Amino acid sequence: MSSLSAAYTLLALDAFARAAGSTGKLGVTEIRKDGSTRELTMTAGVMPKMNIAEHAAKVQFSKDGATPAFYALEESGFDRNPPSNEIVQGIEIFREFVDAKGNPIPRSTVGEEFFVRLRIRATRRDRIGQVAVVDLLPGGVEPVLELQPPADTSNAGIDPALARQRAAASALPVGVPARSDWAPYHVDVRDDRLVLYGDVTKDVKTFVYRVRATNAGVFQTPPAFAEGMYNRNIAGLSPAGKLDVVKP
Repeated sequence: MSSLSAAYTLLALDAFARAAGSTGKLGVTEIRKDGSTRELTMTAGVMPKMNIAEHAAKVQFSKDGATPAFYALEESGFDRNPPSNEIVQGIEIFREFVDAKGNPIPRSTVGEEFFVRLRIRATRRDRIGQVAVVDLLPGGVEPVLELQPPADTSNAGIDPALARQRAAASALPVGVPARSDWAPYHVDVRDDRLVLYGDVTKDVKTFVYRVRATNAGVFQTPPAFAEGMYNRNIAGLSPAGKLDVVKP
């Protein structure tokens, strides 16, 4: 699987939807634990949607007509209780909060900057390509954007425009290269998490980035999560923990 094959899959699904049209009738029934049923109302369109209750025990799909039908089940939200065990399914990932000397820290002070150290490795293969790593930050902590120095264009024989283009392609918004030996292809900085994309090898690789404590309190640290972008059977989950942020 790759981005190209995924794009072809989307084109194929679009062509199938055009060819199938609106022939046939689809139905979805929710079956509860006591055996009672409830028929769900779907939205109009080529890809109808509906909400399934949390207490549903089973979901039954039905259709009329010879045209094949496909379904997808999506779940969103947060776990009420953090996972108690780590998951190692082809990928192992471990996350720590450390100080400037690399020592793990149990607590921080509001306004203080410290580091997040992610370690990741492949356990079944020498190399796993196209892996997404999601590091959900605890409340009261925000990533620190690193200022990238401008490219040196004073050397003779170097096109300044080309040098700036190469610098922009290799620059990441977060991360401390001096403390890291894993270079992801791309980093997506969001309000409450970082999403990193890259390849993983059997050798342990480290990515370190800087964060800042913004609010006092005792916060749960959600597990860091890694998964193959095109192979959901490859996944890794780090242990959860807690972080204490105190007032200065």
